[in-house]
Amino acid sequence: MTRKFLVIFAVLIAQAIPTVAESREKDLDRWVDRDLIPYVRQQLIVHPRFRNETVMFVVLRDNAPASASNALALSIRDRLLAAAVATEGVAIGWQQGRSGAAPVPGPNDCQHDDVHYYIGIELAQKLDSSYAVSLRALDLEDRNWVAGFGRTWQGQLNTSQRQAMRQPRIDDTFLGARDVPFTIAQTDLMAAFLAHKLACELHRQLAAEYVVAADGSQPGNGLDGTVELIGNNLASRQALALSGDAAQANAVLSGKAHRIDGVLHQYWVTVTPAGTDDDLAALSASAYIVLPDTQPQRPALPDAAPQAVAARLPPPLTIPNAGRDALLGPLRVTPPRSVSECSRYRCSMLQTEAMADAIVFFLEHQANHGLVRLGGMECRSRTSARIARDGESLSFPVARTSTSSRNWAAVEEWRLEPEADTFYAVAVTDAGVARQLANHMDRLPLRCGASIRQGLEAERLRDWLDDFALLSARAAEHIDWRAIEVDDVL
Repeated sequence: MTRKFLVIFAVLIAQAIPTVAESREKDLDRWVDRDLIPYVRQQLIVHPRFRNETVMFVVLRDNAPASASNALALSIRDRLLAAAVATEGVAIGWQQGRSGAAPVPGPNDCQHDDVHYYIGIELAQKLDSSYAVSLRALDLEDRNWVAGFGRTWQGQLNTSQRQAMRQPRIDDTFLGARDVPFTIAQTDLMAAFLAHKLACELHRQLAAEYVVAADGSQPGNGLDGTVELIGNNLASRQALALSGDAAQANAVLSGKAHRIDGVLHQYWVTVTPAGTDDDLAALSASAYIVLPDTQPQRPALPDAAPQAVAARLPPPLTIPNAGRDALLGPLRVTPPRSVSECSRYRCSMLQTEAMADAIVFFLEHQANHGLVRLGGMECRSRTSARIARDGESLSFPVARTSTSSRNWAAVEEWRLEPEADTFYAVAVTDAGVARQLANHMDRLPLRCGASIRQGLEAERLRDWLDDFALLSARAAEHIDWRAIEVDDVL
């Protein structure tokens, strides 16, 4: 009797805990191609839990979907997603299924909004310095892991894989959420996203026929034409009819951005009935977006020539916070207090004060030579930082320059092509956010001496700054920065 009970107990335990096969394959890429992808494709077809269900592929962190992870984890996720999209009979959530082999836009799109399972990849470094990749599936309705489904790999990463793991990346699957807002360069993606949400609402209004006129008022902030773009997307989905004559329309399509915090806004698009037709309901959808600051413009320069020069400069990029949270005092340049502060080369000192316990990073945008991270005297390959206590004075060595206050001035913007050398101090009060920023700054070339080092420029710099803006917007309460332009850097 006891033996029978033990057998039954063992069977129950086996059913309750996912069966996870551990691979002996040493190479991660071969394991993904030869084991993981075939396993997932087969399970999505034969496993009874996935039959006729919609799934999405995500990166997991701490047992939860992560909107931000790293280039290696997302590349593995994308390979699994591409294989699943190419597998007949597998339904992928709309937000992922719209790319690649996406279905023709239409009412059937909405069926893929109801995601039942997340297929998740988790990548971690172990205490013994090895790395582990695990695959699991989360039932979103029951909030349980799917029993009998899973794979793991453990081993060493090659150099390019370790570099990819250190590169932070945003998961576009979550674009439009508060922690992954759209940028001003992605208004076309936002329009498609909002049109899809509205189209699904419109198709549920079975008895209603909407003839819509777009609100012609201009919202500013770079969103001009967004309402018309959403309307065109809706018309292509056969969700409504567009009319250029407001008198012939029975509803108005309008959009408005509401400031949430700093540069973070929530953009609402609304279909509002124009009359008293009881068959028509007001409908709306929203998404988060980072918009340029709407601060008053600086007074025009008195000289025509400086105005012409300013007009040719690329516009500044919007990076929260520029001193709003007062985590750092003003940045300035001072001479070294002693020879020991500049033991390796002739230097000057960047100096500021910490207004809270913080981790501080230092960057330099060299005029005509791009953005670099500063390594100080240690010259470590990983990003250097200073730990500062509230009220503590903070100094950091830089290439020798004039320390006269006439030769440097505070700036509150990041430019792709500054006219003078620009130094930045970035303060972070949260250790997790600091790790993310350090990994992101690892992508910048390192300068740790008096010699100029070629940094990031042009499109590569813009991509880096766009990602930096997103990281900063998501953790704006923990980040502050100061910057100064300096003439005559030696």
